[in-house]
Amino acid sequence: MPLLFPDTQVTPQTVLQQANKASSSNPHFLIFFASIDPATGKPWCPDCSEVQSEVDRLVPESRSTLVFVGDRTEWKKPDNPWRNAPFNISRIPTIIRVEQGGDQVANSLDNAPRLIESELRDPAKFQQFVA
Repeated sequence: MPLLFPDTQVTPQTVLQQANKASSSNPHFLIFFASIDPATGKPWCPDCSEVQSEVDRLVPESRSTLVFVGDRTEWKKPDNPWRNAPFNISRIPTIIRVEQGGDQVANSLDNAPRLIESELRDPAKFQQFVA
């Protein structure tokens, strides 16, 4: 399944709302990715470009939210909303497996399982993470 690019502005609140129905038996995946570079049509982050086909293949589209963290300059800003609570993303790509929905989504993200950068290049680890 290819990554579907958001057709509306994704905000921290909309991301939390999309993960609201998550449960341990029906997890929701938050995919934090570099924004698309208009000059190349690809993510500006080489790590994101490298794992994009595996993300497309392994992460269920119906249970995932793609979050673009911004261009390189936006991403590097300390006040980037994805770098702060409740998401606390420090490196991209990052995928968070949300297993607790409802009112507890935001509070559960700190302890939610994550795959970060090079961990996404390990096929066995990645497959187990999304299973």
